[in-house]
Amino acid sequence: MGLRENLVAIGLSVPEEFGADLERWAGKLAESPCRNTATVVGLSTVLFYLLEKNRNPKVNDVFDAMVYCSTCLSVGYGDIFAKTPLGKLLGSTLMTMGPAMAAKTLDGETEGKRDAVQEEVLDTLRKILVKIEGT
Repeated sequence: MGLRENLVAIGLSVPEEFGADLERWAGKLAESPCRNTATVVGLSTVLFYLLEKNRNPKVNDVFDAMVYCSTCLSVGYGDIFAKTPLGKLLGSTLMTMGPAMAAKTLDGETEGKRDAVQEEVLDTLRKILVKIEGT
């Protein structure tokens, strides 16, 4: 069962195109990983601060919220914990997608290099096969 179906199963009204839009949005996160990760940290920081201020004694300013959000994107553990239901939802979302985003940010331009290495390995295997078949 997909995300949309799970949300509908618990009684939420979700548009039909939700799943496709979510997949498209998630794919775009990988296009500019450093910029998108910084954007997610910034937006989630402001959102978390607004959700938790005056409700969470550990969130005294926007910098506390930034520490929480950036920690959720990396190791997923810190000394600040969400207290509000929406803060917990935001934290869970960050902890789910954060490690992949952070890893992509630090990878740099490895995808092209990876493809080149794979092509070289494939070429070498083809040469080995030709030699084996020739003997």
